[in-house]
Amino acid sequence: MIKIIFRISILFFLNYGVIEQSRNINVYQLFLDLEFLRVMNKFNELLIHLIISISVTLLTLFLIYFFRPFIEIYLLHFLKFNFYFLINLISISTIFIVFRVYGYSRFYLLIYLFVASIFLYKSEGLFSK
Repeated sequence: MIKIIFRISILFFLNYGVIEQSRNINVYQLFLDLEFLRVMNKFNELLIHLIISISVTLLTLFLIYFFRPFIEIYLLHFLKFNFYFLINLISISTIFIVFRVYGYSRFYLLIYLFVASIFLYKSEGLFSK
């Protein structure tokens, strides 16, 4: 349980950092979709950033949980970093495409992918002892 909370909090702050560091980020399309569904009445950029960050985090952890039984032993032990990198890439690109997030910094996105993958790789054995 501590491992899951630790992973959620670190991934959330890493993703939120990418969004906050991107100068030209445009999340207004997501607001328009939420306004159409009558979920939000007033544009609140902070709330939309939080929704995007928690969505990426939860999708990342869900994909790790979902694909874990399907990967082979070789992949699990020798290419674990690549597995986490792929999961991070899939989750962040899926959420950014579905939520129509534009103008994010590709540089900070690459940093996020490497740092989050290293974090997931290292945190795998952190709480198992």
